[in-house]
Amino acid sequence: MELTKKFAKLIIETSYETIPETILGAAKERLLDTIGAMLAGRSGWLYASQLMEAVSSLGEGSRTPIGPGNWPCFPPARVAMLNATFAHAIELDDGHKFAGVHAGAVVVPTALEMGAVLGASGREILTAIVLGYEVVYRLAVAQSPELIDHGFHPSATCDTVGAAAVAGKLMRLDEEKMAAALGMAGLQAAGLMEATVSGQQSKCVMVGNAAFNGISCAYVARAGLEGTTTVFEGKTGLFRAMSKPMGADEVTAGIGNPWWITETYNKFYPTCRHSQPGIEAALNLALRYKIDPEQVDSIEVGTHRVAYELTGIIHHPSNPGEAKFSLAYGIAAALLDHGVAVRHLKENAYCDERYLQISDKVKVSIAEDVNALYPKKRGARVTIYMKNGESYTEECYDLKGSPQNPVGYEELVKKFETAATGLLREEKIEELKRRCETFEEEKDVDSFVSLLNWDPE
Repeated sequence: MELTKKFAKLIIETSYETIPETILGAAKERLLDTIGAMLAGRSGWLYASQLMEAVSSLGEGSRTPIGPGNWPCFPPARVAMLNATFAHAIELDDGHKFAGVHAGAVVVPTALEMGAVLGASGREILTAIVLGYEVVYRLAVAQSPELIDHGFHPSATCDTVGAAAVAGKLMRLDEEKMAAALGMAGLQAAGLMEATVSGQQSKCVMVGNAAFNGISCAYVARAGLEGTTTVFEGKTGLFRAMSKPMGADEVTAGIGNPWWITETYNKFYPTCRHSQPGIEAALNLALRYKIDPEQVDSIEVGTHRVAYELTGIIHHPSNPGEAKFSLAYGIAAALLDHGVAVRHLKENAYCDERYLQISDKVKVSIAEDVNALYPKKRGARVTIYMKNGESYTEECYDLKGSPQNPVGYEELVKKFETAATGLLREEKIEELKRRCETFEEEKDVDSFVSLLNWDPE
C-alpha cells in the first residue's frame, strides 16, 4: 500500500476516543505553546505588517489573522499561512528532538483556523493536531539527515503534508480523497535550507506557506481532483528526489503506538535550535561558576557540522535574522544577561559593543566526537577560558524542555504569559489559559481564536 493511503487510513480511522489521555494532554501543551509563539512572532517580527500588506493584494476573505484588528480580511488558507509565519518568525516554536522539523508552527494554526471555519469541536481539533504531528514527524525522521543534506528545509516540506492531513481530517474527507490531498501536498512540498544562509527573515514565510499549500490541497481533493498517491516512494517521487529511496513501511512502522507528538521539544530561546546546546552550556557554566564576562579570555565551542554551518559562522549579526543564527552572539547574551530573549533580536542589542566584544572571543568548530552523534543527538561542548588561567567545560545534548529534560506545564504557562503580556488584556490571557487546559470541552473555537486579537494602537 502506498504511503499516502497508509496515512489516509490512519487519519480516517483515528478518533478522539482512540487517543490516550496523555497524548491528548500533549496536544493541549502544543496548542498553548504554539499560540504563545504566534503572539511573540506577530508582535516581535519586524516584517509582520509588510507581509500582511503584500498578502492583502492577493485576495479578500472573511477571516482575520491574529493581531490588532485593523487589517483587511483574508481567506482561511491565507490566515493560516500568516499565523503559521508568525509562529515560526522568532524561533520560539517547538520541534522534533533530532529530525530538524518544526511541526507546531504549521499544524496548530492550520487546526485552529480550519476548526473555526468548519465549526469543529475542541475534541476534533485536538485529534487533528495529534495526527498532524504524527505525519510531519514520520516524514521528517525517515528522511533525516539526508533531507537537510540535500538542501531541503524539513519544516517547509514535511509541514505541507501535515497541513493537508489536519485540514482533510477537519473537513471529514473520506479515505480516497484524503490520500489524494496528501498526494497533492507531496507535489507542493517545497523549501530550501539556503534561507538559513541569507534572507533569514523570509524563512518563516516559507514555513507559513506550507499551511496555505496543505489547506489548498485538501480543498482541491474535496472537489474531486485526483492526487499523486505514489508521490513519496515512487521512482520519481519525493523521497528519491529530496532524500533517499525508501518504502512506505519504513515510514509507518509502529505508527500510532506510541504517538510521536511526545518527542517534541520546547524552545526557551528565540534562536535556531542548532545553536541552543552551545548557548545553554554557556549559560549553565555562567550560573554555576558565577562567571564575570569581563574576566573571560576566550570561549571554544565544539559542535556538529550542521550546527557549525548554520550558526557557527556569524559573529556580528547585522539584522534579527542573523542574530537568530549566530551561536557566538547567543553565547554573549547568555554570559551578559543569563539568558537569550526576544529583546536580543533588536538592533540596540545585536549592535551593542558589549555583546560583540564577547562574541569575538568565541571560536566555533566541528568536534568529531560530537558530530558522530548527529542526528540522533544534537549537542555542543563549550569551554570557557578565564584570564586567571582557570577553565570550565560543559557538554549539552538534552536541552531544557526536551523529552529527555522535560519541563512541567507551569513552565509552558510562564512562557505563554511572557509572550502574551503587553499584547492581550489580563482577562484574555487568563481565559486562553483556562480554555487551552480544557480544550476538549471547547464548543466555540471561533470565539477562542478571536481572543488572539487586540485593539490597534
